[in-house]
Amino acid sequence: MPSLLERLLGSDTPDEQVDLESRQHDADEALRDAVDRAGYAVEDCGVTGVAVVNEGPDGEPIVVPIARFSLGEDVENPDPDLVWELVGEAVEALQTPFDDVFVRHYDVQFTFDGDELFEAEECRRVALTDSLVDRYATDAGFTRSDLRDAVDAAHDIDDEIAPVAWGECRDYSHTNDAAIVFGGSAAAASAGASAASCAGAGAAGGAGGGC
Repeated sequence: MPSLLERLLGSDTPDEQVDLESRQHDADEALRDAVDRAGYAVEDCGVTGVAVVNEGPDGEPIVVPIARFSLGEDVENPDPDLVWELVGEAVEALQTPFDDVFVRHYDVQFTFDGDELFEAEECRRVALTDSLVDRYATDAGFTRSDLRDAVDAAHDIDDEIAPVAWGECRDYSHTNDAAIVFGGSAAAASAGASAASCAGAGAAGGAGGGC
């Protein structure tokens, strides 16, 4: 039987891809609605893709959902308080759609000092474990400040492993043996970063425009 990666990159559209696209769409709508309601000063945002980084013993996907915010070309040093407010919004938008999927971690990415979601000079991420996201979304006593403190305390020198408080963005399009699911397509992780980024931007744009 073909592997999950082979099915995602094949000519047919497997059920797993349809399912992940639906979850991405729901999370994207929730994030955009939350950012619009709160009136955050961001240029754009979206749940821009779902990286399928492995598969379980029964072929179930192991994923990294990716939310991204464009803070604007005039921003050189993002406000940490704003960053964590947006992290909280992303967590709340992502948790419910991906609650029953095996999530390796969640990526919340921030672009700045340049235009739009995929054209900025700088990109940094906050990476959160599934357990921290679940606790924040379900425990009213675990505040945004508590989440920030927990990530800061657990972040060590290894920016590859969540939790990451403020690290370089991970380009999953340059990761072997993975695929990135966008709205309506799946791209090989070995494909060029620019192609993957354009596909992600298209998926985000198709989900409802700017924040």
